[in-house]
Amino acid sequence: MSKLVLTALAAAAIAVPALAGTPIAFTWEDHKIVGTVEQVGAIQVIKGRDLTTRRDFELHVKNGYVRGDVGGVPVSYPAPRARLAPASAG
Repeated sequence: MSKLVLTALAAAAIAVPALAGTPIAFTWEDHKIVGTVEQVGAIQVIKGRDLTTRRDFELHVKNGYVRGDVGGVPVSYPAPRARLAPASAG
């Protein structure tokens, strides 16, 4: 899974309120991602699977940093900043 896909995954998870086991599902750069986001104390836990590569992942987001495991490979990188889209006047 490319770092760009991992960054997109973390960004999508950060944008989702982390209720108990909140499901996520999206496609990014032809990768189909499914999983859950959960808040455990100060850590946001993102667990799931890249259906395209068939790799499981578990990422922990805390203090602006992401650490975890993707398909048995340790990963760590700065968390992307959550971006809010402007509301359209209608």
